[in-house]
Amino acid sequence: MADEESPLLTAEKKDDGSKPQTVPFIHFCAFIISLSVAFTWVPMIYVFRLMTCDQYYKDHLPFSGPGDHCSIPEIEGSTATAVSLLGTTTTIFGVINLIWAGWLIKKFGVKAALIQQTIWPAVRLCCQVVAVTIGAKEGMMIIQITQFICALGGPAGYLLTLNTYASKCAEETKRTAVFGQLQGAVMFGTAFGYLLGGVSGDWFGIRRPFEVAFFLMIVATLYSLVFLPYISPSKIEKTEKGQKKSLASIFGPAKLFVPTKIRLENRRVTTYCGVFLLGAGVFWGVLATGFIPILIQMYATDAFGFGPMENGYLMSFNSLIRGAFLTFGFPKIILSGRRWYATTAATSDAANTQIPTSAEAFESMLGLESEQEPPRVPTPVSTQQGSAFDLFFLKWSLVVDCVLTGSATFSRQGWHIYLAAFLLPLASGSAPAAKGVMMEMCDQSQRDDALSAITLIEMIATLSTMSVFGLVFSHLAEMGKSHLVFVVNASIAVLAVAILAFSSFPPSGSVKVADPPKPGLEEESLLVDVEDA
Repeated sequence: MADEESPLLTAEKKDDGSKPQTVPFIHFCAFIISLSVAFTWVPMIYVFRLMTCDQYYKDHLPFSGPGDHCSIPEIEGSTATAVSLLGTTTTIFGVINLIWAGWLIKKFGVKAALIQQTIWPAVRLCCQVVAVTIGAKEGMMIIQITQFICALGGPAGYLLTLNTYASKCAEETKRTAVFGQLQGAVMFGTAFGYLLGGVSGDWFGIRRPFEVAFFLMIVATLYSLVFLPYISPSKIEKTEKGQKKSLASIFGPAKLFVPTKIRLENRRVTTYCGVFLLGAGVFWGVLATGFIPILIQMYATDAFGFGPMENGYLMSFNSLIRGAFLTFGFPKIILSGRRWYATTAATSDAANTQIPTSAEAFESMLGLESEQEPPRVPTPVSTQQGSAFDLFFLKWSLVVDCVLTGSATFSRQGWHIYLAAFLLPLASGSAPAAKGVMMEMCDQSQRDDALSAITLIEMIATLSTMSVFGLVFSHLAEMGKSHLVFVVNASIAVLAVAILAFSSFPPSGSVKVADPPKPGLEEESLLVDVEDA
């Protein structure tokens, strides 16, 4: 019961529990969608290999000799080129899809956008069923042409909408951990998709995985419609004249990476490049590691003769380890690290406290003394301190990723690939950490765009890595040195680490220098406090 010493105002607003109850539904939705998307990934690579093989022997003499008639350098190289082209077109339309999904979220709400991102992939899967049935060059052409459907709905859009859902429903202090758990749910779905897709392709024919994926995508659409909450769309921002912005505002998230002017506590104006360096580091980091799951499959197929079932087991194992780390290990690391960082910061602040040297300062301190010792309240981990650790974790996660990726070069036996698939996920927390850092580096009003911006950078990097490393692996495979592709990956990861080393939050006490004011505005409007970011 309340008494005379009870505070008149509570320290924090009570939550009705709707947010914690909503987050598991979002995670399960991510699981279903990723399961349906990953169901065809392993069979797709094998399908392209079969199609390339069939087309090759239409123009060449029949195979004579021991071993698999498709396991020759020309077919392996052509398969790698076809898969690289598929990944390139998917990611090009994925970038368009990302921009389209961001506009849908603002215009119609995140729920309508998510449904849009799941119904169109179902249409694309129908086209792929037809392509697999036809086979050879014609089948590959159908698959490549129908990739334009990814512009209307696909992985880029559904990941953005799910992350937007999570950012709206999760508590602010737990947002980075929820991003990691969401990606963990995606990895669990991916793991089962890899496994079941490969097994169903071996047991029931190569067309069956595409049929099952279509059914699962319909289930995901219905689940989103029934179980996920409605969140009203953001109000369309207007200019000072009251007019709506042009369509160019759709590309507004990319402007967040432009360096800005800030004024330090000593009134000196300098250029702040923290967001730009974060985006550049994330780009090179994804470029180095984004194609690793497909490279592992292609390398295992080329070097050790893995089929769809073996690749399914391999990728399922890799995704399960990644999902377990992101779901259980990553949140604990973030929570423990933030506490450690807060303790270190508090100790540093206490050591830097200046001792008063004037009589006035001593008198003011004596006037604040109380006869009773105030209760000791644990120092909470502030959002700024938590984000500082997230950035610290991001940098060192890429260092570990660099070392593990380079170690995959020494794989000489089949079990070495499984060992690499087990170790590589232990450095997979960089993506959710980058999202958390990006949102805290930007103003409160820019956080939706911040999420779109960092996702856009990841998509562009994925586009680049599929184009670059697909061709690199193709050339190395023709030379018989496909294992060297991991050396190239590790070298680029080193560059990502070097760039991120210079990224940081704005200095304490600094303010952002806004655009020059229009006539009639006061000079004080030039400054916008960035401590709220």
